[in-house]
Amino acid sequence: MSLVVFPFKHEDPAVVRRNLEVAAQQGSIEAVWAVAAEVGASLEQVEAIGREVADVSGRAVSVFPQERLGDLRPGKGDGMNTALAMAAEHDFERIHFYDADITNFDASWIEGAEAAADDGYEIVRHRFPRAATDAMITWMVTRPALAMTFSGTILPRLGQPLGGELLISGGVAKALAADGFVRSRSDWGIDTVITYATAVMGAPMYEHNVSTGKRHALYGSLDEIRDMLLECLDAVRSLAGKPFPPPHARFAADPPAAVPEDLKSVIGYDVERTTALLVADWTDEESDLARSIPGDISSHVLVNRDTPSFEFMDAAAWGVTLSWLLGSFRLGDSNWESLAFRLWLMRVLSYTSSEVPKGYDNAITYLEEAILRYEQAGPAIV
Repeated sequence: MSLVVFPFKHEDPAVVRRNLEVAAQQGSIEAVWAVAAEVGASLEQVEAIGREVADVSGRAVSVFPQERLGDLRPGKGDGMNTALAMAAEHDFERIHFYDADITNFDASWIEGAEAAADDGYEIVRHRFPRAATDAMITWMVTRPALAMTFSGTILPRLGQPLGGELLISGGVAKALAADGFVRSRSDWGIDTVITYATAVMGAPMYEHNVSTGKRHALYGSLDEIRDMLLECLDAVRSLAGKPFPPPHARFAADPPAAVPEDLKSVIGYDVERTTALLVADWTDEESDLARSIPGDISSHVLVNRDTPSFEFMDAAAWGVTLSWLLGSFRLGDSNWESLAFRLWLMRVLSYTSSEVPKGYDNAITYLEEAILRYEQAGPAIV
């Protein structure tokens, strides 16, 4: 039988209730867990919801706080690792993980993953269409970095390496629970590290396509996901020098499906508020770091101390910049963090202004082609 896990923090209680109900109503599911990032009103509210859902569905619904397990900022990683550690002590055949804020979660997510697992896949990852300006950490940091670092492997091919939606077998769960590298990643970098750890296992892997997309609240200023950006950058940087995934692991994926029309016109963040972040609060130390960016990129970057400027940060310039960041960035250093965030904003704004107006299909094709170029260039991109 299977377990479904939802890490949560301050999600809309109505959305959490609906997702717990969907999971608890599935015949293949034995238990549902909601793991809280914080103790307080949010936990108490979801505990009450869990009891109500259990009463109606007849399924065990458990709500509990995460343990402090990792070495970095307490966050989603502690929640996932708490669930992995607990699941390893049980005999669940399969463990599903889903983000608690998905507003279109339904039975098809679980059924699609279970069907692939029935075919012998021990790891089932969900992928889905996104708005052209959504998933900017995936498109601009994680996938390019995986392409540069692990060219020719399965890792650059995965559509959602930061996706928190996956199924793993009980054996894979036990291996992850015992992996110190995974356990130490207590922050937003957990999805990157689990993606790598499961790929390097060589277990059969499947990508299930959720054609309706992943619907969740989009952002105002991209400052809202600053911590996520920095922690995901550090996580993918931490993979340098690690073994490559095996070349002949079994891998398959659902065929592409039509993208919902409403996703093709959504802008996933507030462009004006985000642009203002380019010029705010530069320090002398940050300026000094920016001067060491290779080539003439540094001079363009430094214009932003006075006036927003980002058109220069095309795919080629970003490849050089990201490769430099992968070799130099330091999580926890305020100047490095400010500069890395600002550089990423320049890339996202450049792409938004130059490619997105040409249409959704053009924008996604452009992003995929950039990944291929980064993979072909490899770590020697600088």
